[in-house]
Amino acid sequence: MEAFWLLFLVPFLATNSLDKAESVQLFDEIFGEGWWDNDKDKEWNKLMLEQNFQHQIDRQNTQIGQIEPNSIDQNPPLTESDQLGQIEPNLTDQNPPLTESDHSDTAKNTEDERKHKTVAKELGFNFITIYAWKKELGQSKPHHPHREQKELMKRYYEIKDTNTKFSDKDIAKMLNIGRTTLIRWKKQFKRQQLHPNSVDAQFVETA
Repeated sequence: MEAFWLLFLVPFLATNSLDKAESVQLFDEIFGEGWWDNDKDKEWNKLMLEQNFQHQIDRQNTQIGQIEPNSIDQNPPLTESDQLGQIEPNLTDQNPPLTESDHSDTAKNTEDERKHKTVAKELGFNFITIYAWKKELGQSKPHHPHREQKELMKRYYEIKDTNTKFSDKDIAKMLNIGRTTLIRWKKQFKRQQLHPNSVDAQFVETA
């Protein structure tokens, strides 16, 4: 059975390696230069092997008439009657108008998503897999601008001051950020910077 898989996978991997230089270039654009090292090489090989097996199983299932689990074409396109029944947006929304920086962030995110989809298509994966790999390999970019980080840290200290029973992990979940992100931000934003009259600031002054 193992010999069968080897005979089956070797030609597949050989044909996929032809476009490896182009794929590496696209990965460098996504992850940034110097993202690769020996530790990540082992993780990458493990991910690739798992993904190749899953891809082969999906192809075999498709060939015998089953639908691929990752297929995005399972839903039929919307008809005019479907579109007429859509709910109109709420005209009383109090959202502020978009600024120029919001538009540039949207354009950058669209470009990143396009690159991810291109890489995924080249490698025969679902583009969500690329996001999962980036998260697993620690390559995710921060999604919070500086002012939002500061507001989240103010909120963190307010929660911590009102209820000391909450752990940092619990508060990070409430704020919808990672625990390690919270730890990094705590080093960056000291309590005294955010709340000059806080207990810690008074303690520092009397000591």
